[in-house]
Amino acid sequence: MANGTFTANNYAGKAALPYVAPALLAADTIANGYVAVLDNVRYKANLRKFSGSEIAAATCTFTSGTALDLSDVQLTLTELQINDQICNKDLRTTWESEQMAGASSIAPGSYKDGAAMYVAKRAAEAIELNIWQGNYNPDAGVSTGATYTAFNGLLRQMVLATPTYEANLTAALSAANILSKLESLVTTNCPPALKGDPDAVIYMSRATKSFYYSALAATYNFPYLAEGTASMYQGYKVVTPAGFPNDTLLISRAENLYVGTNLLTDLVEARVLDLIETTGDDVTRIIMKFAFGTQVVDHNSYGLLRRTT
Repeated sequence: MANGTFTANNYAGKAALPYVAPALLAADTIANGYVAVLDNVRYKANLRKFSGSEIAAATCTFTSGTALDLSDVQLTLTELQINDQICNKDLRTTWESEQMAGASSIAPGSYKDGAAMYVAKRAAEAIELNIWQGNYNPDAGVSTGATYTAFNGLLRQMVLATPTYEANLTAALSAANILSKLESLVTTNCPPALKGDPDAVIYMSRATKSFYYSALAATYNFPYLAEGTASMYQGYKVVTPAGFPNDTLLISRAENLYVGTNLLTDLVEARVLDLIETTGDDVTRIIMKFAFGTQVVDHNSYGLLRRTT
């Protein structure tokens, strides 16, 4: 976010984009293209998919084969907000110290811009965690006890759908069992259409990848080779979104997993308000309003291993 983004007391509507956009799009999963993104959704969007059709021997007349079916699922947004307040005295003191850090400092000159950047960063972190873990308890696969509850995350959508290619992990993932669990994920718990698909991706947490790394290092007795090897498994790319939970393994195409926002609509709002000239309070308030949601297009097109206890 460049210096001078907030040159007036408040921004709303389309002018909020320079502020809200970093908050939404800086989430690790979105920034790295681990999922498909719809950024112009007004409350709901229909995600359509075709099924059916078949090849048959040629004839001179039209002979109907399997009917071509068009169906859809809905991605519904949840309205969200951030309301933060900070004392200008405290903010000025902290920010002036930051500005004295030296010529290498990349902080903006305005402490209000700095406060906005901080809030945007925290928003990105929260969004990232909710993309995957919203209303999802990694220890039980249910909403009860979920840490992140802003909206239903992708894993919660999967649990609600009771997918075909799903299996339970009876114990926590570890360096001792990660290789066998990955083998199960890409064989018995993988849809036939994904097997060998170069676009299929294995999703795991960063902690789980460390187990994978350790298992590879121990198996081949060459720890320095494990670093590159751990980025793949049996030809599938391994990715570790920052918000992906432990004790969960997923194989899917990114195009089957959707997140949606109203980022490019006129429903987005962001304001930085200095109240000293209105109420006399020496405080700055930062307000963001936006909407977000997730959906899975086809629940028969991914494989999932997760904890149930």
